[in-house]
Amino acid sequence: MLDVYVKRDGRLDRLPGCTDIPPDAVWIDMLRPTAEEEALVERAVGVDVPTHEEMLEIEVSSRLYEEGGRLFMTATVLSRTDTAQPSARPITFVLTPAHLITVRYTEPKSFEMFGLRCAKAAVGTDPAGLLIGLLDAVIDRTADTLERLAAEMDTLSAKIFRPRVGADRRRTDVEYHDVLREIGQKGELNAKIQESLLSVGRLATYLGQALLAGKPSRDLRGRVKTLGRDVNSLTEHAHFLGDRVTFLLDATLGLINIEQNAIIKIVSIATLVFLPPTVIASVYGMNFQFMPELAWPWGYPLALGLMAVSAVLPYLVFRRIGWL
Repeated sequence: MLDVYVKRDGRLDRLPGCTDIPPDAVWIDMLRPTAEEEALVERAVGVDVPTHEEMLEIEVSSRLYEEGGRLFMTATVLSRTDTAQPSARPITFVLTPAHLITVRYTEPKSFEMFGLRCAKAAVGTDPAGLLIGLLDAVIDRTADTLERLAAEMDTLSAKIFRPRVGADRRRTDVEYHDVLREIGQKGELNAKIQESLLSVGRLATYLGQALLAGKPSRDLRGRVKTLGRDVNSLTEHAHFLGDRVTFLLDATLGLINIEQNAIIKIVSIATLVFLPPTVIASVYGMNFQFMPELAWPWGYPLALGLMAVSAVLPYLVFRRIGWL
């Protein structure tokens, strides 16, 4: 699908589902383009639109390069971050003197928000300014995701370290399973955020160096530098959250280990408590012909008493030394 943005009174009007490229087009947004749409853009703009397979290349030389005075830049952008299955997919930005072309097979919220902003307010109509504004929207969306992730991790941390008393003192296996799943989801989202910030940071650095060769305006240079600073600060925050995910995982595994040790301790003590009665019962369960106690009138009560005393005595000793 082709969405074309054209100049209208200092703003950009969106023409959805275009089958032709108007002469005043500034931004051509290609969402899951077909072969016919790729050919249409290539004829109208004179660029070789990268295929989906080419966009998936991870080499820097394949993601950031110049060809015929046109800049081809691919970055990994987050999408569906407010769902249980966030994704980070590559998006290619092609910057020409007259057009900004975006090729994507994903639908990040930042693109939708920037498109609405273009229709409501003057954001500039030069392709380089549009690209910087679009990247700024991507970074803002990433920052919002990081803030939400930090808040969710605060809630998760309180859940893990919440004091538990009485019958609620121990967690069940289901609770620990849910906690570990949440930690894994938070860690996966943070990893995707770091991947996106890394690629966007490389793109911003490359864009700044490429624009310097064309002697851009002071405002444009300042906006590119601001992008780089924002990416660096968000990257540091993402690394901090990554360390926190590791801490919460280690703490949860430690709590699981403590509770498992407590269970093993109880089982071991129970074994020791019932071992002496078992010995006594085993002695009188032997089939020797001559056992004087078998003929005693009080032999059976005596054996039961010995077993009871031998069970209670270790229990009292363990309570005394604080094992129970």
